[in-house]
Amino acid sequence: PSHSVALSWSASTSASVAGYNIYRGTAAGGPYATRINASLITGLTYTDTTVQAGQTYYYVAKSADANGNESGPSVEAAAVIPTP
Repeated sequence: PSHSVALSWSASTSASVAGYNIYRGTAAGGPYATRINASLITGLTYTDTTVQAGQTYYYVAKSADANGNESGPSVEAAAVIPTP
């Protein structure tokens, strides 16, 4: 079966935010080496459809302005993908 992880986050209070980037890692606390969105996310949800069964993934969101400058990471979220 295919798996996915539905992510959501709260909006930034900064007026300069143009959108968000989502980063994924495989160890708690990082590093979060993989940006999983191809382009800036303008909403507050994203679904990761590239996960593998039997893995645990850790995610953080970063807000970004129109020039691509990013904030620090959000609080980490974890997702355990079941083994078939």
